[in-house]
Amino acid sequence: QYGDWILRGLSGDLSDYPFTDSTGATVTGAEVNYNGQPTGYTAAPIEAVNYCSVHDNQDFFDAVQLKASYNDDITTRARRQIMGMAMTTLGQAIPFFQAGDDLLRSKDMDQNSYDSGDWFNKIDWSGQTANWGIGLPIASQNGNQWPIMQPLLADPAYTPQPANIAYSNAAFQELMEIRYSSELFRMPTFEQVQQNLTYLNTGPNQTPGLIVMKLDANGQNYGTYKHVVVVFNATNGQATFTDGRLQGLQLQLHPVQQNSSDPATRQSTFNSKTGTITVEALTTAVFVGVKK
Repeated sequence: QYGDWILRGLSGDLSDYPFTDSTGATVTGAEVNYNGQPTGYTAAPIEAVNYCSVHDNQDFFDAVQLKASYNDDITTRARRQIMGMAMTTLGQAIPFFQAGDDLLRSKDMDQNSYDSGDWFNKIDWSGQTANWGIGLPIASQNGNQWPIMQPLLADPAYTPQPANIAYSNAAFQELMEIRYSSELFRMPTFEQVQQNLTYLNTGPNQTPGLIVMKLDANGQNYGTYKHVVVVFNATNGQATFTDGRLQGLQLQLHPVQQNSSDPATRQSTFNSKTGTITVEALTTAVFVGVKK
């Protein structure tokens, strides 16, 4: 069901967009339950603003810090953050980013920082620090969670280093370049999304943690590419995915990712003969069709 919720977000939270859910049923966004409410609620993707973090609750990096396995090193945690930001960037709807998300900005897990001052709210624009590990956030808003926060904040292994921040910043810039390389990522109407967006790897036999999104121009002018296939591999291992609907397509890794600063991203491959895509762990790969 988590996957179904994410598919709704990627399609712009449309209420009437049909897709195959995790049980194999064909449903619309409005028919997917989200804690007693419909997951899909918009008539057009431009009515939705999607984000991973905003001014309230923990920011995105702190949420990753809280939820990641203790065994995840800081490099892995940074990749988890970029995975989430990739879904916001490459989905339909209006993407929103909190200042500093691309720099692994931390508020030391402060869940309500309106009265925490600059000590917890500051951003190091130099990319040398992420403001992590500077102390327990104020007790009035966070005291009941101090027993969870304290050992995380005190462990130097979870402190972002300049190299981790540089990775995150570069990866985010690449995702933004990709978003604006094709209008297929920015379709304004329900009809366009319904015609041009499909999901692979759906139903009860899907690979959990792997989302495959296919965008097709279908003879319309959306810019440079006729086809775009996005693979979000949120699993902890390399993923190989084969689908007959990809066979024969002349896809290549997006030019931005062919020159990515991230070696794992550059290793993503596509086999046209078999319709097989291979993507490394915690990596988002974008494949594009031949230029028009």
